[in-house]
Amino acid sequence: MASEDYVCLNIECRFHSPVPEPFCPNCGHQNTFVSQGNMLWRRVIGGILSLAIGGFVLLVAVFASFLVANQPKAMAAKDALMLLLLYGISVMFLLGGISLMIGGGRWFIRSLVSFGRRGGSGQI
Repeated sequence: MASEDYVCLNIECRFHSPVPEPFCPNCGHQNTFVSQGNMLWRRVIGGILSLAIGGFVLLVAVFASFLVANQPKAMAAKDALMLLLLYGISVMFLLGGISLMIGGGRWFIRSLVSFGRRGGSGQI
């Protein structure tokens, strides 16, 4: 019986090993190994969640577009920027969800993680 391949969960590493080791020999993180099948399900669930978020933001953007289009006065620059931002966020989440589900998605995860780290000193 063939042994199942294990993968390090660190997004920068993704080291493969035939056995789950207590620490990753490549990046040094502890207890980060999961089975290949577990990793597949994590990608699918992450992709579905990203597609759901992207679809919801797209719905909000379409609704906001109808509200802006039905205004009696001309569209202001802030309205256009808001719509552009909403459509951009929805496209990013939709493409990220598709990318996660087909096996990629590192760019999407890295962008979410780096976006959360920006703007602050990192200290409480």
